[in-house]
Amino acid sequence: MTDPQTNFDKDEPLSPEAEAVMAKARRRAGLSMLVMMVGFMAVVLAVVYRLATMGNDVTDRYALQLIALPEGAQVISAQVQDGLVTVTYGAQSGQAIRIFDGETGEMVREISVVVE
Repeated sequence: MTDPQTNFDKDEPLSPEAEAVMAKARRRAGLSMLVMMVGFMAVVLAVVYRLATMGNDVTDRYALQLIALPEGAQVISAQVQDGLVTVTYGAQSGQAIRIFDGETGEMVREISVVVE
């Protein structure tokens, strides 16, 4: 059988081939760490950019003060998205959906809900 190496504390010089393999492994590890750091920095910069460009202009996009609905209408739901306010309501004439411009309060469109 082979003689197992029992003394691991003793440092022996590496052969030139082993030195070349170790140097190549160090270069590849360094390159991969560099790529990872650049990717991490790109993600951090993207997050910082998004946080910096997010404005508190919600009050500008939704500056309307009132919404006009028919007399006796009962609001079923209201939704705010992309500068528009969508209100679903029920009245004596039936149900309908009104879409308002969130900045001016003007009605953009009214959609009647009918039964088939």
